[in-house]
Amino acid sequence: MKKIAAVLGLSSVYALPAQAQTGIDTLVVTGTRDEDRSVGVQVLNTVQQLPGGRADVAELLQGINGLQTDSRSNYAQDTRITLRGFGARSAFGVRGLELLIDGIPLSMPDGQGQFSGAVLDGVSQINVLTGPVAALYGNGAGGVINLRSTAPEKNYLSADTMYGEDSLARHHVLAEFNDAQLAVRVQASKFTADGNRPHAEAERKQFGTQVYYSLDNGVQAQYRFDKEDSPLLQDPLGLSAAQWQVDPYQINNSAEFFNTRKTIAHQQHAFSLRQEQGDQRWQVALWQGDRHIQQFLALKGDAFSSSGGVVDLNRHFRGGIGNYTWDFDLQGQPLSFTLGGEWSSMNDNRKGFVNEGGVQGDLRRDELGEADNRDGYFLLQWQATDDWHFLVGARASHLQLSVADYFIVPSKNADDSGEKTFNRSTGTMATNYKINDNFSLRAALGDGFETPTLTEMAYTNNDKGFNNTLDAATNRQQEIGLDFKHERINAALTAFSIKTRDELMVDQSNNGRTTYLNAAKTERKGLELNSSLEINKAMDARIALNYIDATYTQGQFASFELPGVAKRNHYAQINWSPFSNDLLQIGVSVIHRSEIATSDTNEIKAPSYTTADLSVSGSFQWIDESKTQWWIKSANIPDKNYVGSVIVNQTNGRAFESASGRNLSAGLKLSYNFN
Repeated sequence: MKKIAAVLGLSSVYALPAQAQTGIDTLVVTGTRDEDRSVGVQVLNTVQQLPGGRADVAELLQGINGLQTDSRSNYAQDTRITLRGFGARSAFGVRGLELLIDGIPLSMPDGQGQFSGAVLDGVSQINVLTGPVAALYGNGAGGVINLRSTAPEKNYLSADTMYGEDSLARHHVLAEFNDAQLAVRVQASKFTADGNRPHAEAERKQFGTQVYYSLDNGVQAQYRFDKEDSPLLQDPLGLSAAQWQVDPYQINNSAEFFNTRKTIAHQQHAFSLRQEQGDQRWQVALWQGDRHIQQFLALKGDAFSSSGGVVDLNRHFRGGIGNYTWDFDLQGQPLSFTLGGEWSSMNDNRKGFVNEGGVQGDLRRDELGEADNRDGYFLLQWQATDDWHFLVGARASHLQLSVADYFIVPSKNADDSGEKTFNRSTGTMATNYKINDNFSLRAALGDGFETPTLTEMAYTNNDKGFNNTLDAATNRQQEIGLDFKHERINAALTAFSIKTRDELMVDQSNNGRTTYLNAAKTERKGLELNSSLEINKAMDARIALNYIDATYTQGQFASFELPGVAKRNHYAQINWSPFSNDLLQIGVSVIHRSEIATSDTNEIKAPSYTTADLSVSGSFQWIDESKTQWWIKSANIPDKNYVGSVIVNQTNGRAFESASGRNLSAGLKLSYNFN
């Protein structure tokens, strides 16, 4: 047995070596457990993925069980991410999942979020928490994705560049400094692309800073700053099934007519202090940010009851977390008990204007939306025997959503002001039994919930204002898993069941206003198998096989599949180093995905596909501490025409977003280590 740290973001229970704890974590719990024990957490180092430009978080999330990551080939919309069906109905952004960067939330209090504002360079590890334990993250936490970085260990300078087809280019510079107690990382990047379809041009600039400082008393401080400036992100929109069959890369005329596009200005600050040493540990973290979006939609939106065809959103968000952990013995066995609290809020100053053929017109929406969330939680972990480990946790959440409407036109546009408060609790129980040195068995049960977002509560039918009749959807998750570890192989088999009540669904969509209602029950059952294998010193492989049966069990769509969810989602990757060193590495990945329903009616489905990528990379030193790294990647080798992502419940049926055909990209990185 050895003492390790279990990084939970709030409650993840994957065991990592204590010296690896370098990010901002919402909760750090220390116990006495074997390193290979976990409950529902997968950890993947970014070097295990095929090389790439890292312009899209989808590159970092391939081959993780439970995750379906769809690259839209559309930089005006965020990467579409679902986990065991959670987040599948999102038409834009990510919802139903808790997104973190170094433990700091990128998800808003009402459950919506995105990764696009964070600088992905420097991310060294992806932690994904699936299953019942994720419920301890509170509202909308069907799963948790935490991207983690590590503190710089040397004085280092690098510059890298990549180019690809469709005028894809990304340039990135990085400087790192380490001097005893202080470590600093500063980086900047610029990304441009013309896109794989007409009207898909993109430009994105990012800047990031991280500062780490260790005090003599063991307290660690970290500051993180992320900034994004995207002056032009054109939206090519989706295609209908018929259009896609004729030409998957054709133009959507509405994109040109309304000049659909988005601009983003985003920045976020985060600061944390934590004490990890001793039997009593604590952590506090604060964050604050601003996000401005202007988006031109594919509609005029001139009706007074419309919200407009041009969105102008100024968002201010902030939050804080604090927790305290005690370690002691119970009946001679180690126990950890944690108490914590979290507060977060956001203010959305939202305006809508008429879209006059790509030019901003008259005002049609002016409101202030506010979300305020206050939670308290506890977590108990007990190593009852050398073989049995138990976890129990609960969280109480208080969320208040409100809208103040300032655009009221008598007899033409009603007052959409209103507010609603949600008080919910979540809880989970989990256990892990070590059968022998090779096998362990785990099981977990938990209840969670997901409230409507501010956007979903904005309207009711017949222009009657704020929809305070909407309630939170609730879910119960169960899972059981078997883990195997023996010398060069690791494998895990997991079976799960998820039942939800009061699932939110689209009620009507008219004149740019979409209304929702609680109208269904759903059930998701599935099997997941993941394995990593070291074949020999020069070759390794990993697989992730996913099967999920996700259906409505009540309501007008009973027995229909949940849209946006692939029943089969498989990934395999093999890496080969012919010379057993870094001079040359060859990697091949294969993805298979079954057909996906585009709407609740299941009338149209995106076809299934199988595709493969090939990469060749290497590195060598040439002068003193200088190093050169290079890579070449051929994506979609079979040159398949396939749908990379679907737009769920798209009202005009244009739900297909085409993936790129066979394409080539390459990158070069020059670096220097300073003594």
